[in-house]
Amino acid sequence: MFEISSNGIITISRGDSFTLNVFVNIGTVLDPLQYSLSGEDKLYFGLMEANQPFECALIRKMYSEEDQDAETGMVAMHFVPDDTEFLLPGKYYYMVKLVRVDAETGAETVDTIITKTRFIILD
Repeated sequence: MFEISSNGIITISRGDSFTLNVFVNIGTVLDPLQYSLSGEDKLYFGLMEANQPFECALIRKMYSEEDQDAETGMVAMHFVPDDTEFLLPGKYYYMVKLVRVDAETGAETVDTIITKTRFIILD
């Protein structure tokens, strides 16, 4: 089972496979601005326990321009049974962050694409 509510809360059955499609928006909710990954840009997914920072994520996934659909701009984040089968059922939180790398200077800019949002694992 995989379900995502209109406010982004994800509910899954422990150990299930699913795909989360993410729109890379560096604008606002009212004025979205799609960003196309290129070069050294990376999109990171992190699943954390409550009150834990992104850096201490239990599940960490990284995506690049190869994972972004050229037509829709969506990044397909694939999850396999190994990702969640050994986690206890309960409430967790996920975040998605974009690291943009300036091609000329190499300077990095970090944008939070999805703020800390509830992620529920059912048994």
